[in-house]
Amino acid sequence: MNAASGAPGAVVPPRPEASRPRLSVVVATYNRADLIQRLLHHFARQTLPPSDFEVVVVDDGSREPVAPVLEKLSLPYTLRVETQANAGAAAARHRGVLAARGDIVLITDDDMQVAEDFLARHLARHPPGSRNVVLGGIRPDPAISDMPLFERWYAWLNNRIAASMSGPKRRAHGWQLFTGNVSFRRADYVAAGGFDKSLGQSEDIELGVRLEKAGCRFEFCAAAHVLHGSDHTSYEKWLKRAHRYGVFDSRVADKHPDVPQVDPWRFLFEMNPLARPLLAAAVVAPEATRPLTEAVMGAARRADEAGYPKLAFMGTSVTYAMEYLRGARAEAGSLGQAARHVARFALSAGGPGQVRRLVQALQEDALEATRSEHHGHAGPKAVAAMVLTSDGYRVLALQRLREAARGLGIPMGNHALRVAQTALLGVEIGKDVQLGTGVYFVHSLGTVIGGDAKIGNRVRFYGNNTVGTAKDDGYPTIEDDVWVGAGARILGPITIGARSRIGANAVVLQDVPPDSVAVGIPARVFPRRDVDSE
Repeated sequence: MNAASGAPGAVVPPRPEASRPRLSVVVATYNRADLIQRLLHHFARQTLPPSDFEVVVVDDGSREPVAPVLEKLSLPYTLRVETQANAGAAAARHRGVLAARGDIVLITDDDMQVAEDFLARHLARHPPGSRNVVLGGIRPDPAISDMPLFERWYAWLNNRIAASMSGPKRRAHGWQLFTGNVSFRRADYVAAGGFDKSLGQSEDIELGVRLEKAGCRFEFCAAAHVLHGSDHTSYEKWLKRAHRYGVFDSRVADKHPDVPQVDPWRFLFEMNPLARPLLAAAVVAPEATRPLTEAVMGAARRADEAGYPKLAFMGTSVTYAMEYLRGARAEAGSLGQAARHVARFALSAGGPGQVRRLVQALQEDALEATRSEHHGHAGPKAVAAMVLTSDGYRVLALQRLREAARGLGIPMGNHALRVAQTALLGVEIGKDVQLGTGVYFVHSLGTVIGGDAKIGNRVRFYGNNTVGTAKDDGYPTIEDDVWVGAGARILGPITIGARSRIGANAVVLQDVPPDSVAVGIPARVFPRRDVDSE
């Protein structure tokens, strides 16, 4: 074992390139010497060769420093220990990532347990050139039945979150990032600015939102799971955590008003209608309604004792949400400010916001598609002709209507529009595909874009194109201003760089750098020679 204890602010010198591990595991710990030792012994049994990974433990100011204890362990891999004054989990993890030497960083918690193939499964989801963020599964410890109701509720909630990301037609998002089990490229983390250390909670989802906005692809891997055995047994501390999450989620929402999934006021619209009056009461009269919260939790406990787990979890959810929204109300500062935040959410994420975004998207698509077709010119007559006569624009218009239907929670409307899009225009676009502004289908017939492919702005498809998966292992990302020739196929979790040209009938199976030309079967890649002329 190689252990080092760093003073706060110490800079760890990089290792020589030849000795760099492929993967760095970062674990923050605080007053949990026994648990961190258990986790380190689990890493000693990994199928991944010890030379391929390192573990960086950051002691966030434990009362009894862990470095002297960990230095005595005999482990087959490189272990380094960083020590800092207590600054919170976000600061500790940030320090660990900066000290990491691997290209891929995996973050987990000190109270987790992992299987022997845990690290190998994470690393397998990061092929060369990818920008994946891998969210692993979090399963409850088999001793979950001995835990209090509120901790069993937490395990139930994790299972629901995992189910929302599992399956071929579902995908993970940045706002689902949880530092209990996640891996990503160190370079992407650094480029995004790392954890916001000013956040006392929810720094993980805030980082996830920024990584997704920066173009990272999120995927869920249930097999790369951890067992979570909580040592939280205090109901009062559980309520305080709920309150803190309400406070800090409000700050995350202020940073990212364009992401409704991180707005704490969404619970007033998404929770069971029977629970909404209780939530509203907690916002209007935070202190006066505390006895009501205790009554709800008491009912949940009685349901649990009587053998009705669903009712017990529902009651626990309401209890948590009431305290969570008290935190959001405290951050708002007054009932009037809270009401303004609720109105902002309703206007941005509800019906009016969807209609406004739909109109804006249709206008922007018309302008960009016209510029693309007319070499940068977009006069009123040309735009009108595009809207009235172009099948390529009709594809986009139907796609924007589909997006609005999804945003309004009308899945059947999205499905009906998808059928119309295929039947009338001959193009098949999956429900999770992201189309940028001004994507132009010169000839739409026979084009298929599947899965969760991401298409940038002003991309041109010349017809009979396939953008899909090669072996059910992910879908392409096509950056801005790419032209895809007739009959070309782009397959797998690859990236086509901006301004590249894909030749007719080419089959592209590997990344294409920006300003390149790809031709042939399989495609060969060459630099573009005409970049300066366009």
